[in-house]
Amino acid sequence: MTWYFVECLALAPEPMTIINKDGQPREWTSLRRLQRHENLDIDALLEQVRDQNSGDTVEKVVPTFPGGQKFVRIVPVVGPTADVYGMRVWIGDLDDDPGEARPAAGLCFHLATLEAQLTEESWAMSNLPEDVAPHPGTLSPAEMFRRVVRYDAINELVGMGIEPDPTAIHDARLTVLHNDGRLMFWQAAARGRKDDVHTGMRGLNIDISDVQAPTISPLEALGLGEAAPVDGPAAALVAATSSVDRPVIAEWIGKPPIWIDWERENGDTQVFHPEDWDRIRADFGALTDGQESVLSARIRAFTESGWAPVELRSRRYPGEVGANLHVVRIIRQDESG
Repeated sequence: MTWYFVECLALAPEPMTIINKDGQPREWTSLRRLQRHENLDIDALLEQVRDQNSGDTVEKVVPTFPGGQKFVRIVPVVGPTADVYGMRVWIGDLDDDPGEARPAAGLCFHLATLEAQLTEESWAMSNLPEDVAPHPGTLSPAEMFRRVVRYDAINELVGMGIEPDPTAIHDARLTVLHNDGRLMFWQAAARGRKDDVHTGMRGLNIDISDVQAPTISPLEALGLGEAAPVDGPAAALVAATSSVDRPVIAEWIGKPPIWIDWERENGDTQVFHPEDWDRIRADFGALTDGQESVLSARIRAFTESGWAPVELRSRRYPGEVGANLHVVRIIRQDESG
């Protein structure tokens, strides 16, 4: 009844390790944990899946030590170098429904070219299903991180690629902007590589948003000071992408004020008035680093009309993601003076 995530980023036959259990990152541990906690031995099966270099799902009924059987499903994660970087491993009773495997994708960095490689699965993790156009498989490191909102350990990862150490491992969390305007929380796992096959770094991104909430930078880092009272102005991260026709509140910074009607039971993201969408989206193309824009708009509110006039004071979020993510003060017009 458990999904494990097994990484196999090192050059075979180096051992694989378990790095995640049911979406919760874990200290990297030996496959012997499966023998102790699940009472079965699937080491040879996992080695077979790694050696096949295929993305095909493997299902098998496996005997347990005390006598019995368990159902095992293995969903490989194939990296951009066309070999297996990791495996999502379900272990449960024969009549259990594993459900869908957690989204994950492989990536790598090559020291010789100073380029990163991604798979289509990497793009799909932060894109909408209709974003099906072929995406570049080779990027600069800066391009690879363009949707990253927060990644405190990014320097460690870059250093691992530039000065490869086959004994080094990287395990960190990052917040990423999805094309639909929401924030996601990922586990990043990587190993240094310095061998005949690969020199640089190989890594995995695992979407763990369903078990851990995304984190954003502290208010002080955004220059917003203390959180506003719930009946006063608001502070939020507002996203706009080419895939969505409206600006979306990706995350509130502090508690959202009680006068804004933002919680929609049907998942509706329409918080700003439709007639204001184009003007707000245009601001994303015009605003540069260090600038602040001031824009009048309307937002859903607990008023007779259902809307309230507001002033939006916007700044780009730091880094490349600022092209699609702004830090915005939302102030009622009668409070802005």
